Amino acid sequence: MNTQIDTAIKRTRAYWFVDGFTEITMGGMFIVLAGALFITRNTSQTPFLSWFLSVTGEIIVLKVLSFVLVVLALWWLKDNFTYPRTGFVRNQISVPQIFIIFRNVILFLLLPITILLIASLFITSTDNVLATMPVWFPIGLGLVWTALVVLAGEWMGLLRFRFIGVVTLLTGIAVGIWQSTLGLPNIPANAESTIFQSLLLESIDRTIYSLGLILVIFGITLLASGLATFMRYRNENPTPYSEDV
Repeated sequence: MNTQIDTAIKRTRAYWFVDGFTEITMGGMFIVLAGALFITRNTSQTPFLSWFLSVTGEIIVLKVLSFVLVVLALWWLKDNFTYPRTGFVRNQISVPQIFIIFRNVILFLLLPITILLIASLFITSTDNVLATMPVWFPIGLGLVWTALVVLAGEWMGLLRFRFIGVVTLLTGIAVGIWQSTLGLPNIPANAESTIFQSLLLESIDRTIYSLGLILVIFGITLLASGLATFMRYRNENPTPYSEDV
């Protein structure tokens, strides 16, 4: 009995993912964010602070806009395709619902990065953290994202999230190893300001490139999972739901 109740609860939690649209739209958003990271990489001689503030502002604006578009597209798809086939009708979109989804996305993107940066400062010196960032950052991010994805899958009873988690983990490890084979910038403790800035930019630029690669592969994995789920859902629910009178 307890197993049946647990299964029913997990199915209720996973209803938002039953049609694959959530993974498809979120996958598209991650790919767009990755494209923005590739475009905004510091390939010029712009001062570090100006470049960093500019990139941060552009990414935040793009993230908010893409999130709004994802939510609107997702709700339209569910209203016009999913809910008519399951007999389920949701209430009007509320501000708290949008806030909760936005909060979860932000936490998924920023919380792991913040945790990794803080933890790294306690493990080694700042110079070593910056110099080795292209290696440890993608590996650590892959580990944290994998844990979050797998735990979410277990909470909702979605076995396909294990596959997404494994791909994310392997991607993070592969990108970290690849960056290691390219060599790491050596940032001397007493380096001149111009040399320090140049080496710092190189390390951060390579880290951003690594993050972009992880986002692209993560987004493609979500798209593939979502499309496969959508095809199965459409085959199981070919016509809109109708209640027999």
